[in-house]
Amino acid sequence: MYPDPTESISEFVLPSFRKILVTHDGKDKSNKAINHAIYLSKLSGAEIVILQIIDDAQKLEGTAVNVFSNHESSSSQSSSTKISQPSSSESKGRHYIKKIEGNLINSMEEKIKMIEQTGCKSKVSYKFKTGNIVDEIVNEVNEMNCDLVILTSSHLNSWIESLFSNTRKIIGKVQTSVLIPQ
Repeated sequence: MYPDPTESISEFVLPSFRKILVTHDGKDKSNKAINHAIYLSKLSGAEIVILQIIDDAQKLEGTAVNVFSNHESSSSQSSSTKISQPSSSESKGRHYIKKIEGNLINSMEEKIKMIEQTGCKSKVSYKFKTGNIVDEIVNEVNEMNCDLVILTSSHLNSWIESLFSNTRKIIGKVQTSVLIPQ
């Protein structure tokens, strides 16, 4: 019986990364996960996507969302701007600009500047999602077709806590490599 080529050691089966998703919870420990992403991105040229799940409305304090039709806004789009197609029939064909401003955006844009200062040449972007942490991360991993997910996880004190942790639930639901820096 011949060995499975994906299980053998060879330069032809070494992992390569095109897109790395890094979860960020706004705490300093998340910076360690970002540092791992920077290192791996420098080696592989992979795009880095930072994902922050907002599960608490308090975290949105000082943040605003403004929506303009494409002919109302003369300002240029920033990195925090998205264009979307409305779904209602009377607005069909019109584009809207959503501009998010505030503390949350400013802190993430500052992180991206720091990443660029490390010499990272790859594309770096960020996303904010609201909802259940596990579901949103799993959905994002599947939609983006990520090669690697870097999760932030605190040291777990007991076996029971590790059994029910969000990190464990995410690992069980994704079909890609996961790195958990300690």
